[in-house]
Amino acid sequence: MPTEPREPVLESSQPSAELVRLMLSPYDELIEIDLIHGSVRNIRHVPDKYFVPLPEAEYADMFRYSAEHMVHPDDLEVYLRDSNPDTLLKHLAESETPGVLRTRVRYRLLDGGWRWTERVMVGGAEQGMPHGLIYVFVFDIEDKIASGEPAGESVPAADRNLLTGLARKVSFFYHAKELLREHPTGWCMVAIDLEQFKLFNEWYGRDQGDLLLAQLGARLARTEELSGGLACYMGQDDFALFVPYSMEDIHELYDNIHAIIIGYGTSVGFLPAFGICMAEKDVPVEELYDRAFMASRRAKENYHTRIRVFDPSMLEKADRDYRILSDFQKALKEHELFLMFQPQCNIQTERVLGAESLVRWKKSNGELVPPGVFVPVLEEYGFVTDLDEYVWDEVCRWQRKWIDDGHTPLPVSVNVSQIDIFTIDVPEHFHGLIKKYGLPVSSVKIEITESAYVDNAKVIDAVQRLRSLGFAVLMDDFGSGYSSLNMLRSLNVDVIKLDAHFLRMNGEDQRKGMQIMESIVNMAKTMGVPVIVEGVETKQEVDFLSGLGCRYAQGYYFFRPMPVPDFEALISLPEHIDTTGFTFKSREEFHTREFLDENVFSDAMLNNILGPVVLFTRRGRTVTVVRYNEQFYQEIKVSHFRDRMDTLQSLIAKEDMPLLYSLLDQAMHDPLDGAQGMIRFNRLDGTLACFRLRVFFLGEDDDGAKRFYGSVQDVTHLISLNGHMRLLSHLTPDSVIFLRKPGTELIFQVAAHGLKQALSLDRLRLERELNDGSFRDRLDPEERERLLQLIVGSGMRMDDFSFPFSVRLDDGSHVKLRMRFDSVPDEASGVDYFMLLRHAEDGI
Repeated sequence: MPTEPREPVLESSQPSAELVRLMLSPYDELIEIDLIHGSVRNIRHVPDKYFVPLPEAEYADMFRYSAEHMVHPDDLEVYLRDSNPDTLLKHLAESETPGVLRTRVRYRLLDGGWRWTERVMVGGAEQGMPHGLIYVFVFDIEDKIASGEPAGESVPAADRNLLTGLARKVSFFYHAKELLREHPTGWCMVAIDLEQFKLFNEWYGRDQGDLLLAQLGARLARTEELSGGLACYMGQDDFALFVPYSMEDIHELYDNIHAIIIGYGTSVGFLPAFGICMAEKDVPVEELYDRAFMASRRAKENYHTRIRVFDPSMLEKADRDYRILSDFQKALKEHELFLMFQPQCNIQTERVLGAESLVRWKKSNGELVPPGVFVPVLEEYGFVTDLDEYVWDEVCRWQRKWIDDGHTPLPVSVNVSQIDIFTIDVPEHFHGLIKKYGLPVSSVKIEITESAYVDNAKVIDAVQRLRSLGFAVLMDDFGSGYSSLNMLRSLNVDVIKLDAHFLRMNGEDQRKGMQIMESIVNMAKTMGVPVIVEGVETKQEVDFLSGLGCRYAQGYYFFRPMPVPDFEALISLPEHIDTTGFTFKSREEFHTREFLDENVFSDAMLNNILGPVVLFTRRGRTVTVVRYNEQFYQEIKVSHFRDRMDTLQSLIAKEDMPLLYSLLDQAMHDPLDGAQGMIRFNRLDGTLACFRLRVFFLGEDDDGAKRFYGSVQDVTHLISLNGHMRLLSHLTPDSVIFLRKPGTELIFQVAAHGLKQALSLDRLRLERELNDGSFRDRLDPEERERLLQLIVGSGMRMDDFSFPFSVRLDDGSHVKLRMRFDSVPDEASGVDYFMLLRHAEDGI
């Protein structure tokens, strides 16, 4: 009988990938068995199909009832053996796949007939299940049996991957050959590659990666079932299908897999790539897969077209790539790769501060292989780290030799790719190189491209570790698409590198490029980060960059990349080098007009900098609001503000209007400094909000209206707090004093002064004497010295103390007090210490 669907109870356990895959599969029934409580319930089932008893019952009763009424007599032995409540857990634990037990029996239908089913029982700790809880999935396999398939699987369970439930590689190829032999035409091989799956595991964790593979396995198993083909898990992040050719079905499958991945909230960097190869006569299925996989590699080159069909030209490219890879291994062994250095210069002096290391390849027969030919191949096939490690070692080897020859070392920067960071422990590797060659850590700088940083916790962690080891880190290609103040703030890189290509545009684009360059430079200035501009080629570019305040550059205008001997000859002369390094001129003049550059400051950023502001005019006794920003509206917090904003008179307390007019008059007489005072605003509930208003006179219109700029700060809570503290002074016999220590001096603030009468000092005088040091003259010299020692010691140890002492009054008499001193550092208030003074006889 039909029941309402109910979700499985998984408690806090992490379900296994096998369980998730089954839940995503097209089953007919899902039954939950709780052996601890002896119960069973039917969670989901296809309505009006099987003869199903009560949705919930005692498992022992259900077991007997099913044996008598629901299971075919010929299958009763199998059912009794595998479903007996006394032995079920034992059979699960001893099954071929621990925690997973498969049984095929015929179930009775509602019309009295029988239908072949496969019952998959999952339970036990091996599958992440609570003790005694078992799920039973019932699958309809009647069509498979009717087609002549034996009561075993077409691909035996032992030949299936446990995580995905799909065939393993050897079994897949074997059964694909069988299908091709029975039906020679119409098939295609599909290779499916999840790009950057290792990165997915880094971001979301291995458990989530396994669950994703299980989800994809379930979806491909469904394709396998519907198409009559085969699905395979090739390992790592690779899958394969051998199915009847249908681009419509392949596109639908791609969309489904795409939806699964996007469901994790991931970026396009994890999307699948599909490669397709049509089956051909006399082409082995293994070769079909290699060709499909080759096509999937081409699909990765374009995020808009992620499905590619194999064509013969791909074989030609593969042959070229393999030759390059083979020759590259030989080049590493025979040192055919050699360094080139491109100097980095001070724009004003043209002296060399360092260099960027580059690599070139010259074969033993004299043939030069351009970097644009071999580097992309190494990146595509995952061998670029071999190249980078070679360059890093060669740079360190050269630095050691240069220093040993008695020369002044200059830093050389090396390139680190995102692939390097995910392949090896880059910080540890460089730490090892520095120790191996005995180099100062300043002799090597690390360049990482900007795009590698985006949402990449592993790269950010590597940067932080490198900097903690003392290495300077340069962000290469800054401004290429992801730059932001927030990125610079979170990364704390030492230097950023810009490309001068922004300056080599035509017409209107050149103007925009110059604005982009100026904006990026200003952004870097805001963060206090030095800038190197690379690719500088002309005197005009140098003059423009110098005008922006750029201090460092590299490019053909200064020097082309040069062999190591030429670089050594250049820097061997002291007058050619600058050993001060890349520094930021922190005391550089700030130009206020930079605030008007919309490329640097957005409206939101400017509003946050300016705070709450309002523009208004005055005509006689009428003060009219002209413009205001959102911060002003938020700060005022006056109900129905927009309906009451026409004139300031409608907002300001009537008794404060004379003060407002006085402030406006003062501002007109002092345009430079303006005027400020406390103004109260009326709230609709009758209460008053107090604001510090500062106004500046902007000028006078032709009609006599005088224009003003105003900024406000809500000080209601401060005034209230001061009032509360004054009230506390009347209620407490003690004096409460806060201390701040912004530098080497102590700043005292008397918050409450209950000892006013006892000391014959009001709050302001006590605070003044504490801050100018004259209060110390009221103390006995020995007690004063002891008290200072205690205060200094407490500040260093961050502990507290209590100390009795006497204070000399103005009339020469003394009063005995006791001080309680506590270290209470609080970033929010800025208070570092707390003092409580009270009469000595009161104790503390």
